[in-house]
This record gives sequence, C-alpha cells and structure tokens, in this order.
Amino acid sequence: MALPNPDALLAAALDAALARQPAAAARLARHAGKVARLALPARPVNLLLDVDGRFHVAPADARVDLTLTPNPAALPAWLTGGGLDRLFHADGDGLFAADLAGALAAFDWVLALRPYLGDIAASRIDGLFADLGAWRVQALASAGRNLAEYAVHEQAVLADAGAVRGFVAEVDRLREDVDRLAARLALLESGTSA
Repeated sequence: MALPNPDALLAAALDAALARQPAAAARLARHAGKVARLALPARPVNLLLDVDGRFHVAPADARVDLTLTPNPAALPAWLTGGGLDRLFHADGDGLFAADLAGALAAFDWVLALRPYLGDIAASRIDGLFADLGAWRVQALASAGRNLAEYAVHEQAVLADAGAVRGFVAEVDRLREDVDRLAARLALLESGTSA
C-alpha cells in the first residue's frame, strides 16, 4: 500500500477547511490559476488555486506567483496580539497574499466544525477560541499595567546612570587616596627604622 503524498494531504486539508467558508472562497476566486508556494523548512509545497477556490498540488513546472515563508520570529508577536498574517513572510503577488491573509483572518470556525461536531459543540469551540483571544489581549494589557506600576513605584530603587558614574569616580578617587596614604606610611616606616 502506497503512502499518500503529503502535498496532496495538505491541499485536501486546506480544501476541507475552506469548503465551508463562502466568504473565503469568494475572496480567493479572482486568483484562480495562481500558484502559492508554502516554503516549509523540510519540504516546500506548491499549491494551485482553481476556479472553484480549491487548492490542488501544482505541476512541477508551474510558475509560482506567491511564496509564503514561515516566520518563527513573529510567533511571540502573534501570541501578544499580532495578526496571523505576520506568521508568514510573503514574496510575490501582494494582492493574492492580502486576499489569502484576509480569508484566514475571517475564518469561521463554526462553519468549519459544524459538520463534524454539530451546531452546539462547534459554537462552544468557537466561543473558546474567542475567549482565548480575549484572554490574550487581557494578559498583554495586565502585563503592561504591571510593568508601568513597577516603573513608577520602584524608580527610586533604580540607580540613575549619572549617579552610578559619579559613584564609580568617587570610589576610584578613594582608591587613589588610599594608595597615596599607604605609600606615605611606607616612607614613614622606612625612615624611622633606618
């Protein structure tokens, strides 16, 4: 038994997710015939968008219109409230990239999950995703407030850069004075013992 092609599995998964997203299909329809390359580190995948808004594995000789490269550095920004579109760096057809990002941003989880889980479970999961998004925003705001409060109340404990430089200069002067005093004492001791 032959193993399924991973590229075909990815195309089928995208189709299954977008099949119940009429807004996404309408948004992507004008890009029929274009090829998007998902530049995954282990294996890049070229996907062809057909006139029905469905993705297929693109022929090997197809011209790539848009290359999407994962941007792991954007993950922390996304977790703190950035858009999903920042997770990929897009090169090529900017309109295609914008429409694809818009289709992903407007993804309706209830429509996607309803056939598999039913109306109630799909609505609950959508609510969970919405709550997670709200929690993410609340956590970011709370962290910002805590940092601001720390800066206001603890600023007296933090040393000013000019004060630190002055302190270091005074310590250096004291060290020089101690060295001069030690030299004078050494001279006095040597003069009395001779």
